Formats: sequence, C-alpha cells, structure tokens
Amino acid sequence: MTGYGARRISNLQTRRQGMFRKAAFFFLWILTCVIPWENAVVIPGFGTLSRVVGIPAFGMALLAILECGTLRTLSLQHIIMLFFLMWASLTYFWSFAPSQTVTSIYTFIQLFMMVWLIWEFAQTRKQQLLLLRAYTVGAMVSSIATLVAFAQSTGPQSGRYTGLNFNPGDLGFILALSIPTSLYLALRERRKILVWLDGAATVLAFCALVLTASRGSLIACAPTVLIFPFLFPKLRLGRNLLVLVFIALAGIGSWLFIPESSWSRLSTIGSEISSGTLNERTMIWQLGWQVFAQAPFQGVGLRAYAPTVEHALGLASDANNQMGVQVARLVAHNTFFSVLVEQGVIGFALFFALLLTLVLAAWKLPSIERLFWLCILLTWAIGALDLTWEDRKPTWFFFGLLMAAAATKIVPETRSFGAQAPPRRRADFYTRSPLPAGISRSQGLS
Repeated sequence: MTGYGARRISNLQTRRQGMFRKAAFFFLWILTCVIPWENAVVIPGFGTLSRVVGIPAFGMALLAILECGTLRTLSLQHIIMLFFLMWASLTYFWSFAPSQTVTSIYTFIQLFMMVWLIWEFAQTRKQQLLLLRAYTVGAMVSSIATLVAFAQSTGPQSGRYTGLNFNPGDLGFILALSIPTSLYLALRERRKILVWLDGAATVLAFCALVLTASRGSLIACAPTVLIFPFLFPKLRLGRNLLVLVFIALAGIGSWLFIPESSWSRLSTIGSEISSGTLNERTMIWQLGWQVFAQAPFQGVGLRAYAPTVEHALGLASDANNQMGVQVARLVAHNTFFSVLVEQGVIGFALFFALLLTLVLAAWKLPSIERLFWLCILLTWAIGALDLTWEDRKPTWFFFGLLMAAAATKIVPETRSFGAQAPPRRRADFYTRSPLPAGISRSQGLS
C-alpha cells in the first residue's frame, strides 16, 4: 500500500473515532439535561426517560472505546466507588429485603456507568462546562413546570407545589444544586445571550424552589450566599453587577408572587430545628439507631432501611397492612444515616472516604473552580441531611464531574486492550493519528 493510501485510511479511522466519541458525548449531554426532569416520562416496566437516553449513550461509548482500543485509567475516587459498589452488593447475602437490594445494586451499577461516561468523554474544560449547562437547562424545564402548576392551581401537596411527578423535597434539592451552577456559568460565560440564560435559570430555579416549600433545600442554598461573594473581587465589575441583578430578581420575584402557604411552611425552619421533629424525621432516626445496633458492621442490607424499621414497628412490609391502610415508606431521610444503617460501618467508611477525596480534589483546583466545587459539595451535604440521596443521579453526576474537572490538567494515562496503540501527546490524544512509517511531522503530508 502506498504512503498516500495509508494516510487516507488513517484519516478515515480518525474521523470515525471522532464520530463515535462525539455521538457518545451528545447522548451524555442529553442524559444530563434529562436528569432534572426525568420523572416527566416513566415507561411502565422500564423506567424513567433518563434510562432511555442512557442506553444509546453507553452503546456509543462502547463503540468509541472498541474503535480506538484505549481506556482511560480510573482515578482514586473511582476505585473507592468500585469498592463501595462491591460492598453494597455483598449486603445482598444478609439483607432484610433481598429483592429491594437487587434493585438497588442495579441502580448503583447504572450510576457508576454514568460516572465513567463523564470521566471518559468529558475530559476537557469545554465539555465539562457544556454538561453543567445541560443540567441547568434541564432544571429550567422543572422550574417552568412547577410555575405552570402553581399558575393553574394544580399539583399542590399541603400547600406545596411541584411538577413532572417529582416529590417536592427532591425537586427542591435538584433546583438548589442548579442555582450555584447557573451563577457559576454566568460568571464564566463570555456570550451575553448565555449569561442572560443563566440568569433566567437562577431566577426560575429559586422561585420554583420556594414553591416546593422544601425547608431543607432552602437551607442548602446557604453555601451559595456565603461562598459566591468571595468570587466578586476576582471578576470585572460589570459581571458582578449583573450577577447581583439576577440574585435580586430571584428574591423579588419569589417575594411578590409566591403564595403565603409556601412562606408559612418555610418560616417554620427555626422552630422545627430547635424544638420540632423535623417532620417526624427524628422519630425515624431513633428507630434507625435501634436497627443499626443489630448489625453495626455489615448493615441490614442495601435499600432495607424502610422494611427493617417497619418490621420493628410491627407494620406489614408489603404495600398495605392487614387493615388495608397504606403504609408510608419509612426511608431514612438522611443520606449519611441511610448508608450507615444499610451498609454498616464498613460501607459508611468507604462513602466517607469518597467524600473526603472529593473535597481534597476540589481544594487543589484554581481559585474560582475551587470555590464553586466546594459550594456544590457543601450544598449537597446540607441537602443530604434531609433526603435519602445516595442512589440519586444528581448526586453521582456532580461527583463524577468533579472527578473529571480535578483531572483536567493531568495527562491522562491509557492502557491498550487490543492492538497496540501508539503513544500520543495529551493535546493529540483524540485528534491526531499516527503518520505512516518514514514520514515525520516536520515533513508534513505533501
């Protein structure tokens, strides 16, 4: 084969590899955009809309990996996640609710696959910012749906509004994570139209969050208020003023248009913390401590918190008790406590180690990125005190994206599992193909 023919084949292979990688990232972007409103479409016997998008994303990823013959080396956080997943899977053998444990194991496998997709196909800063924007765009869909439900007086739950089949607390936390993300993108974006889009996303998210009347989610917004002022001295005056305008519009809009019922519930935050039961959560946690004492090291099994507590109360573990009354699922309402009870000290230690390494990874980033990611982690930690979110997609999306962001300036290592892949510099890793023998870069292709 002539040198020209070899170069042509090599260029075709490079374009095909780029096509598969672009397709994989495209579906990953769509998946990220769908996450904040995935409950809008639920296929019976299959799952939410995000699962529909996740299947082609993983399929394109496999084609891209098989074509290039290389796989990016996992980070320390990924290794800890794998050990966490393996330990969670082992709890099946002593789980109080084996069938629910199997379902949860399958969920964790899908979550790890999503984290791996981010790690493999969002290696550049531009791709990571695109994924953050995808999340804020998806959050805008849920925000608008909530505002529409309020305008039409549909979907209230005890004075709380929600949309797209979401629990008000879950939706509020999804929006709480989108607010610092939108403000961060507004600070970093150069194109004015996108800056205004980020501002609109911030205003809509805060107004919709107040409509959900989620007290834990509102408290989770505190890190944004505390951390983002530290960013202002690092940016130009015009951009700072614009961000302040967005924040002011969010506050004014929520004050003028949000109903009294939402503000009344939010105003009880202080009394619930000081002398209340946090909507009966403290009683659930007391029962959880009794369950934890029965299996402190190995736990009661993944997703077995509610069935175990119901058993301790003498309630039926199926959908209805003997009197035909619906039994509320007594979930932990606290991510850390849920991991501790279900997976014991061992599982909790792995989960804590993962969080610690994420904090250290965020701390090593440049100043603006460091403040943003520490804000996201602190927002998540506060919200996780009120919700059971160890197996939710937004949790692992932000964790996975932080892992990718922390490694952006590190030369990625690869390992070949097919034909021997030629060594390439990082800038050329997925863009330039090796030249045929006898032709150097200085000679070019003429």
